[in-house]
Amino acid sequence: MRFALAVTLSAALLLTAGCKGDPSTAEYWDKALDAGKKHKDKVKVVEELRSKNPKPTGILEVLHKHLASEKSGETKAAIARLLGEMKDPSSVGPLTEAIAPGASDSDEKAMNKEIAVALGNIGDLKAGPALRKLLSSKDGFTQVAAIEALGELKDKESFDGLYKLATDEATEPFINKKAIQAVGELADARAVPGLTRMMFKERRGVSFYLEASYALYQIGPAAADGLLTVLEGKDQELNKWAQEAGIIDAALAAKAAQVLGDLHENRAEKLLTEKLKFDHPALDIKLFVRLRAADALGRMRSKDAAKALAGMLEEPEATARGEYCRALVKIGAKDQVPALVKAASKGSWDARDGALIAVALLGEERDLAAYEKFKKDEEGLTRAECKEDDMVKGCKDPDSLVKQHLATLDAYQKALEAAKECKADGACWTKKLDDGSEWVRTRAAYELGRSGKADAAAALTKKLTDSNLESRLAVIQSLAWLIHDSKDAAAKAKEALPALEKQIAEEKGKTEFVKVNEDLRRLAVLMRRN
Repeated sequence: MRFALAVTLSAALLLTAGCKGDPSTAEYWDKALDAGKKHKDKVKVVEELRSKNPKPTGILEVLHKHLASEKSGETKAAIARLLGEMKDPSSVGPLTEAIAPGASDSDEKAMNKEIAVALGNIGDLKAGPALRKLLSSKDGFTQVAAIEALGELKDKESFDGLYKLATDEATEPFINKKAIQAVGELADARAVPGLTRMMFKERRGVSFYLEASYALYQIGPAAADGLLTVLEGKDQELNKWAQEAGIIDAALAAKAAQVLGDLHENRAEKLLTEKLKFDHPALDIKLFVRLRAADALGRMRSKDAAKALAGMLEEPEATARGEYCRALVKIGAKDQVPALVKAASKGSWDARDGALIAVALLGEERDLAAYEKFKKDEEGLTRAECKEDDMVKGCKDPDSLVKQHLATLDAYQKALEAAKECKADGACWTKKLDDGSEWVRTRAAYELGRSGKADAAAALTKKLTDSNLESRLAVIQSLAWLIHDSKDAAAKAKEALPALEKQIAEEKGKTEFVKVNEDLRRLAVLMRRN
């Protein structure tokens, strides 16, 4: 590795050794580029200049001149890359003129791709016409770079071209996905029908749901009308298409419910509450719709749905019962704690767990007695479960499993003890955002989010980096509520947008945050929109 570095540095020194003058001047680099005998030599000069993070003064003119005069696509690609990093609007014209419309060899194709990336990085709408032409490039890498650049520019004139690529079944799925993302950046309501259909579309085993649902969220309230029609089952054109494509009604309802919940679309409340009773012979399909409806109602804080959700806590399927409990927590349905206490008192550990958490996150000081009873009864419940089915995880060693469950209950109970201390005191709950217990932090976030107080937004934005996913999700959801509830809270939250965007970029690709950071991305959109 050291040898390779030495060789690289030596080559760069040899290239510029014959160039007399000050390396901090544009003239020096102009001569160095002229001195390069081969295009690879010129590329090394550009890369050396790039490593110095050059200032625009004088250098831009040199780079523009060589971009126009060089014959090598590889050299031009290197110059384009550097110009894109320098981000000066004066480079748009030279970069545009350097595009090779009928690129056939690999170097020219790579050059076109780097030019498209550079134009996107510069961020000047004057690049729109050139990028729109590159949408029809036969080189996929160039096409993707143009798509992404137009999305970054939010170039409204590119809607037709991007929308066609987003929905065209003859296009490669990866191109579809990139185009869907770019269309979302435009936030044009004309895209709602096509994006709605793409939520349910699958080709070659590839789903477009994540990209299409996020793009609909970016469009915002303007997307809600169409999604309400889907949830009602009254989009006849979509219904016909879905039937021909073999897509069941349940999928239409469930995915529409999810996006409507993300949008906090209150007009969907009655329809979603009705979907809690959705029935189907196949248990997984029935629960799929019910769970998505419950999640949406929770995000919307639907007080009217609380009683219906509490009535579903007898559900034996653990995942479903847990989702209903989470919805009640988000709604803040403290009047349903007795029903949660009952649900937490019987069934398997997995079935009880969601209710045990919900009691801790919703209960008051008086409910500490219920928690003491939970701990008293836990050994008997655990041993009975293991006796009934010794294949349950941990049941090979019931004594250790009992200790594990009791330790978990102690951890949950800390949130109830915090409620005893803080009650409705916002300042107290703000301090609890720094607590060592993730369950105390989670409860604190929900309490502040439901408070409607603008001052809580500033405190919550500082906790968006919480490493515990449960706590982070609570912070994200609570901030969304405050932004919806208060213009003052929205303004305070927006101050954190640069830090949030940086966090999203830094955590991109980190698997532990993938799921929760889908909500983090939506929060950033909400901040920009309000």
